[in-house]
This record gives sequence, C-alpha cells and structure tokens, in this order.
Amino acid sequence: MPRHVFKDVPDGDNITYDVVDEENGYRQCTFAYPFEVHQELFNKIPIIKCKDGDNFLESYPKTGTHWLWEMIYLVKKGTCDITEVQKGQNMIDASPIEYTENLPQPRVLNSHLKVKYLPKDVIEKKLKIVLLVRNPKDVAVSFYNHTRGLSFYDYDGKFENFLQMFMRGEVDYGSYPEYLREWQTFMKENADVPIHLVYYENLHQDCQGEMKKVCKFLGNDVSDEDLQQIVSNCQIDKLRKGKMDKLPEEIKVRMGQMTKHDFSVFRKGKIGDWRNWFTVAQNEAFDKWWEQETRDITMFSFKYR
Repeated sequence: MPRHVFKDVPDGDNITYDVVDEENGYRQCTFAYPFEVHQELFNKIPIIKCKDGDNFLESYPKTGTHWLWEMIYLVKKGTCDITEVQKGQNMIDASPIEYTENLPQPRVLNSHLKVKYLPKDVIEKKLKIVLLVRNPKDVAVSFYNHTRGLSFYDYDGKFENFLQMFMRGEVDYGSYPEYLREWQTFMKENADVPIHLVYYENLHQDCQGEMKKVCKFLGNDVSDEDLQQIVSNCQIDKLRKGKMDKLPEEIKVRMGQMTKHDFSVFRKGKIGDWRNWFTVAQNEAFDKWWEQETRDITMFSFKYR
C-alpha cells in the first residue's frame, strides 16, 4: 500500500509517508488527505494550467519558504501589511488542481517538488521562478522539528535517528543533494527559463538588499520605504503573530489538531541552530556524507555560521 509506516532506523520509531511515485519511492507527507485523494492530486500537478503572470517559489522543505513567500506576496499584492492569505493555499503539491487554477491574482505559487514534477506550463510559458536554498545542517534540524510537530507524520523519534533518515534521502521529497543536483542540471539545460537563486543565509543577513534583487527579477517597482516596512513586518515574531491574528477561529482549531509539541511553521528563523543539535561525531559524519554526495554539484555553496 503506498501509504506506509516506515522506521527512521531499524527498530526505531514509526513515521507515516505517502509514496506518490512508486517507480522511485518518492515520498510526501499525507497533508491529512485520504491516500487516493492525495495520489490523484499529485498525478494532476503536471497539467495545472498556469497564467502568464504567475510567479513560482521553489524550495526544498524547511529552507525558509513561508518567510520568503510572505514577502514576495506582499510585494505582488502592493501592501506592507500581513494578510489573511496563507502560503499553503498557494502550494500546488497540497491543493487540488481545481482550487489552484481558480486562485485569484496575484498568484505566488509554491512547492517543494522536484523540478520534473512541476506543471508543464511553468517551463512552456517560461514563468519566473525564485529558487530558495539553505545550508543542509539547518535544514535537517528544522525538518526534524517540522516532522515531529505535525500530527499526520505520527512521528516522535529522536534527532539522531531522523538525521540518519535525512542522510539516506528517505524523508518526504527525497534527498536534498539530489534535489539540488536536478535543479543544477535543469538550469544548465534551460538557460531561457528565468530563475533567480536566493540563499536563506543571505536573506537573513541582508533581507532588504536580497528582496530588492527579488523585486527587480520579478519586475516589481517597490520603494525603499515600503520594502523596509515589508521586511520589518515579516520578522519572524511579527509574522508568526500576524498570521495567527488573521486566521479564522475554525482554521485555528484545525491547525491545533494538526500540530503538537507547540509547533509553529515559524519556529526560529536563525542561521546556525544546527550547532545546538549536532554532536561532534554527527557533524563529522554529516560533512563527510555531504562532501561525497555533492561532489558533482558546483552551482550551490552554503554558509553554516
């Protein structure tokens, strides 16, 4: 059965995933859907009809997607104030095709999908793509907290075991090195598709400067004052509170049922939190693994401060 309970390590803790592409074992979280509904949703992603003005934010999980999505959406919306619109509502891997195709403008569609699973229209229409990446150690830590914090994974394992699963590429959306490798290949072979690369670490260190580059890429003329206000309003504590304040009560109740351990998608937003989690031995093993797995990846270089 494609919905399956796996082990993080042999004799370890259980974790639930949907295998949506059995040919290569591609896993996703269930998104709280029945499996048949989820599989149909996934199968229809390539035929999603995109509009000429659509922008795409692509990222591996836990690279800062909610944060960057919010800032891009406010830029496109022409407002500095946090809105009730959620990043998840514009996530094509989590929404039925009928819902996605009827989203109003501005549309900042986003996903964690490998490039080969994206809607064909993205490539054929040469829609603008912002690709967000983050150093893999902080990704692993954030991914662990995310997986423990969302109830539909049904997971309460240890970080040391999750880290092994992450390094095996057996988390949802697969291997991070493989994700980067496929994007590198795609960018080299499709130079006519407009892609702007953003590093989470650079965004953290000079948010306004990086967002000015994003705005220029997307063709949005935003004043320095407005952009400064957007950046200020999207600081993680303000963003966490602002989004919660905008949520209808029924959605807050549903989110409470889907989360545990006081989890929030806006967790810390820091660089270098991995130092609070990795042991010396884990760090050495991770460095060795990363060097081996990314020896042919030259397009991405990360800061681990």
